Amino acid sequence: MIINGVTIDATFAEAFPMKGTRAIITAQNEKWAMIAAQAMTGFATSVIACGCEAGIERVLLPEETPDGRPGVAIMIFAMGGKGLAKQLETRAGQCVLTSPTSALFAGIEGGVRIPLGKNLRYFGDGFQTSKVISGKRYWRIPVMDGK
Repeated sequence: MIINGVTIDATFAEAFPMKGTRAIITAQNEKWAMIAAQAMTGFATSVIACGCEAGIERVLLPEETPDGRPGVAIMIFAMGGKGLAKQLETRAGQCVLTSPTSALFAGIEGGVRIPLGKNLRYFGDGFQTSKVISGKRYWRIPVMDGK
């Protein structure tokens, strides 16, 4: 069978309705952005027992990221919106906030927003700051290596 010019072999496949999001991880250099992205998407091969499916979309040039630093775009999928929000929060807190010089940004405009900063901001122990830039709220959460 051919769909949109792509040949598809008639073999087994399965698909499920899922919720997904795209996130952008940036860091001082591509090496640290990739390390954070690999940590965040690791152990996410199946929603069965992993809670989500996630992977690296691509490396981003500094001019493609919100803060002008090297970055990596990732995709995360879960069976529902609540599960997706929890996986994003857990993985951001455990994998990105703990990675030197890293930052995390929404990678999709529009749609249902996940209030990621609502809980993660408390990692800043009272030193976190909120800024609104061009109508978007950003949280700066200081960690051991600085901003």
